[in-house]
Amino acid sequence: MRVLPDLLDLALPVSCVCCGHPGPLWCPGCRPASRPERVAQASVAARLPVFAAGEYGGGLRSALLAFKERGQRGLAGPLAGYLCDAVDVSRQQLGEPPLLVPVPSSRAAARQRGGDHLRRLAAEAAPQHGLQVLSALRLAGRGRDSAGLSAAERAANLAHRMLAAPAAADRPVLIVDDIVTTGATLAEAARALRAAGWQVAGAAVIATTRLRRTEHRRRPSTGHSRHVPTGQIPGEGLRSYDLPK
Repeated sequence: MRVLPDLLDLALPVSCVCCGHPGPLWCPGCRPASRPERVAQASVAARLPVFAAGEYGGGLRSALLAFKERGQRGLAGPLAGYLCDAVDVSRQQLGEPPLLVPVPSSRAAARQRGGDHLRRLAAEAAPQHGLQVLSALRLAGRGRDSAGLSAAERAANLAHRMLAAPAAADRPVLIVDDIVTTGATLAEAARALRAAGWQVAGAAVIATTRLRRTEHRRRPSTGHSRHVPTGQIPGEGLRSYDLPK
């Protein structure tokens, strides 16, 4: 029950979750421009077109974390605006309006966050396009925290963990999520929906992370190796997806 906290958020002075200056919860100066683009590697992994409105970093990362982990419900509207932009680009390829199907959170995450954060964002975004939200997916079993897992490990961790309700409408569905990291979650969502008879047309997400690589460097004194980030893969826009929820 978050009625009282939400009322307090309205009554008390607020400051920007990014820069800390008094005023809007997410000030215009800290909001990155929305530039929807196709997420190449996630599109390959999920075998469907995936579009993201921005890169997971800076103000967009701060706002998403504040919304998901710190209960800043006032950010739902602004974040849904980014999701709307990704949905708009995705649906331009379709001949009819799709149903929006959010990727489900685990029960534990939903309890901790006071509800399914992605379902809330989808519900904010859908009316702006005259679309409907369909909660057709659910998680089964328990998986590992995906932080630090490779793309192959993420895929194995999620394999056959999603279940979908049987197809109840002869309309395409568009999977929606907040962040894409390797494409594993979208691939599993698409598999479950297709197995249940749904026509999966694509996916739309708020933010995408850039793939990073590691290399092994040997410490001369001990001989032990360690992983050292070397930055972004050069010269490409390859992205991917699935931060822990």
